[in-house]
Amino acid sequence: MKKLIILLIGVTLLVSCTDGSRLERRESRIEGTWYFDKAFYKGDWALFRNNISDKYAGDQITFYGDYYADYYDASLDNYYEGEWDLRLHKTQYSDGTERLYTLDMEFFDFSQRKYFTFYSNATRIGNRNMTLEVYTDQGVYTYRLNKID
Repeated sequence: MKKLIILLIGVTLLVSCTDGSRLERRESRIEGTWYFDKAFYKGDWALFRNNISDKYAGDQITFYGDYYADYYDASLDNYYEGEWDLRLHKTQYSDGTERLYTLDMEFFDFSQRKYFTFYSNATRIGNRNMTLEVYTDQGVYTYRLNKID
């Protein structure tokens, strides 16, 4: 009986630490409404990053469990509908394995009839805040979002 209990505990620990369960936990943390707390931009050859938080003041993103999302742009007073996708990428380095989460979002602008996207690395996904890095041809945007609900 003791061997069976030890085996069950071992299997439970092994299964609970799989990459799939890690991804599911991060996805459940993302669900809810988030606002842009801070935003920075650093050009490719710049020494310092610029604080561009004013451009995103009042903006919110709501993530739903069915991978649907709403983006509210406060400066334009407009809502955009879209989808989100969180993925886990594992890279094997000589000193160990690194896990990288990418959060991709695509929203449709009905007035312009085109899509706009965020392809980001989620460097931190907590229960109340997350940090995203978006790489472009000209530089890097860094966003810190805080959860409302």
